[in-house]
Amino acid sequence: MGEKSIKSFAITGHSSSGKTTLSESMLYSNGVITRQGEVEQGNTVFDFDPIEIKRKISINLSVASMEADKNLLYIIDTPGYMDFEGEVRSALWVADNAVLVVDAQTGVDVGTEKYYEIAASRGIPAFFVINKMGMSDIDVDNILVSMKEIFGSAITPVQSPVGIGEEFSGVKSLLHGAGKEAEAFKESIIELSEELLDKYMAGEEISDDELTKMLKYGIRERQIIPVLYSDAKSGRGVKELIEFLSAFGNSIEDGPGINGTLKGEEMNLKPDNSHNVLFVFKTLEETHLGKLYFVKVVSGEIKPGTELYNTNKEKIEKINQIYNPFGKERKEVSTLGAGSIGVLVKLKNTETQDTLASKDFPFIVSPISMPEPQVNIAVKPRTREDQEKVMDGLNRIKLEDLTFKFRYDSELRQTLIYGLGETHLDVAVEKLKNKFNVTVDTDKPKVPYRESIRKQAEGLGKFVKQSGGHGQYGICNIRIEPLSGDSDYEFVNDIFGGAIPNQFIPSVEQGVKKAMEQGVLAGAKVVNVKVTLYDGKYHPVDSSNFAFEVAGSMAFKEAEEKADPYLLEPIYTVEVKMPEKYMGDVMGDLNSRRGRIMGMEAEGRLQKIKALIPLAELYRYSSTLRSITKGRGSFRVEFSHYDEVPREIAPKLIEELKKEQKEAHQA
Repeated sequence: MGEKSIKSFAITGHSSSGKTTLSESMLYSNGVITRQGEVEQGNTVFDFDPIEIKRKISINLSVASMEADKNLLYIIDTPGYMDFEGEVRSALWVADNAVLVVDAQTGVDVGTEKYYEIAASRGIPAFFVINKMGMSDIDVDNILVSMKEIFGSAITPVQSPVGIGEEFSGVKSLLHGAGKEAEAFKESIIELSEELLDKYMAGEEISDDELTKMLKYGIRERQIIPVLYSDAKSGRGVKELIEFLSAFGNSIEDGPGINGTLKGEEMNLKPDNSHNVLFVFKTLEETHLGKLYFVKVVSGEIKPGTELYNTNKEKIEKINQIYNPFGKERKEVSTLGAGSIGVLVKLKNTETQDTLASKDFPFIVSPISMPEPQVNIAVKPRTREDQEKVMDGLNRIKLEDLTFKFRYDSELRQTLIYGLGETHLDVAVEKLKNKFNVTVDTDKPKVPYRESIRKQAEGLGKFVKQSGGHGQYGICNIRIEPLSGDSDYEFVNDIFGGAIPNQFIPSVEQGVKKAMEQGVLAGAKVVNVKVTLYDGKYHPVDSSNFAFEVAGSMAFKEAEEKADPYLLEPIYTVEVKMPEKYMGDVMGDLNSRRGRIMGMEAEGRLQKIKALIPLAELYRYSSTLRSITKGRGSFRVEFSHYDEVPREIAPKLIEELKKEQKEAHQA
């Protein structure tokens, strides 16, 4: 790259703030592309996935690069939908700078706040861009006031807009401008340096070079958080944005380094030409090329033929072709230096989150911290032949998306997929169809109900078949009673005098356990029961383990019928965060879901409600919350405990569960 400095920028912000349009406009304004694509038309450089084009939203991070002044700038466009937060976290993990796009009409939204916090935790500079300045009904002064309230006094406009709304014609630099606003801005820079402040107080002239140097320092140290203006669709303000980012953005050499471990010891790695280190932050699969590994070169320089050590898998990987990404296009290059973002192919033992390093420098980059998926649905292939294809497809989606999970629940007999929201899961189902040619039906996840008992009861299990030849003979008497405390089950052998020989006791217990897997009330697993085996009979010839297992199962079923069984449901702790103005509606919705409010408190600018809610009432809660709060609410759930299903609901529910069980047996 010679004298060029390499700088990368993650373009982030709330959904619909215009991130992709801004990223596209930057390429067009810079002359890298000859025509500015539009999200609505599905022809942008950054949104090229068929699902993105169809839905008109970004679902993947996407990378392109351009030269500006003497620098090479990587632009990483990211989704705004919170369902795809994992992509934003990946981008912010490898970017040298964060560009947070704010919609001039709606102001700062919850996504903007969240992504700013992630950037701040990494210690990289943040640049705010108030976009859509050409729209009507905007109040820039009010947005700046709220930004200072949220992000602190370091928020500093570095430009002044020329006109607002239809009158917006561009921007003026405050660094090189004159007048009251420009003077105040320059004073805010001077205040960062005692030396400059002394010169200023003494009436000495301060050069543009001194101001520029100090502004860059202030941005790097996050003492100044610049605010710029643009109207990405028309391109106004975009050229000036590129110039500012190129001049004042961090390169990897300027940045805080990247955290990791070397031989078990934590360290912060800065670029060093004596060591090659690169980090895989994204994997995509393409029909013809196979897996594409998006990497950030943290240190050194890599070329085709270089052998690197996968420090996570402890395997050697040979670097083959190296590509420079440009949306869906890629250009083969001969080398990637520190700070570069590239695409590798044909790696044998590598996946997202892995580090490739020099064999004598086995550095491991700390993994990207990902949010836990909070929403799930059940999926079922249309045909049995598709079952294997479904599991293969789900595994490949998981490889590409670190926030996507799936599992087969043997108790519920359902394949469950987990994501950050309903849109996330809808996209996963679409991917199965589009990329892996398998169609699935979706269903509401079943609830893992439980049964228990209210009183003590006894049961007799008698399995006797003696009709010539070797028969079966097993008789047992058990007593069951409610079990309190943390244990779900306890078995007591209270047989005296050899009524049942010791070798058959485990079989009785095995039969009891099998019966407890499907209780008599609704076919749910039985819990919190103490079982005492106190009597029985055996036959010296016909008794067998099988006979006593069947007898144990029969005895438990009879006892449970008489022990006043009841139904339990899983209860989850739900924490919901939202702006205060939505609290009433959110609480009303939680109450309608049989929620029990446990507490409320302020958390920054947001309000947090903590409630206990039955799992059965949480289906599609993500969509409801998004609708109520206009996308500004978020939530997390965690299993709490089991509780009795209310008596007014239980009879109908038990009938439904029995019907389901019957249909499952017939299927």
